[in-house]
Amino acid sequence: MTKEIIDEVAVASEGFSGREMTKMVIAWHDAAFTLPDACLTPDLMKKVLAKFHLQHKLKDTWTIDEAKIMEKLMFLDEDVGTGSVDTSSLKKDEDMLKRQESLMGEINQERMDLKD
Repeated sequence: MTKEIIDEVAVASEGFSGREMTKMVIAWHDAAFTLPDACLTPDLMKKVLAKFHLQHKLKDTWTIDEAKIMEKLMFLDEDVGTGSVDTSSLKKDEDMLKRQESLMGEINQERMDLKD
């Protein structure tokens, strides 16, 4: 690993939350251990980073209510499943739905590419 690679990743991950960064580092670890020699390469780091960029863009398509629901699901808040989250105000325009669908397709393709 070189300083240039670390600098490149730092610039490319600008705007990520601390939680997103933590999840990305864990994903690097997990991806490296799927390889026969368990070595994290710059190419593998970039592939995982690309997937996280797509996920970051997907979060931008969420409505406020969707973000609240996802936050509750991610942190297993005690209100999940109790019906305390009102989903009646989840409204999106057609362009936002198309963007979200496109990003999900790209994320799924990135997952498949990482397996190769």
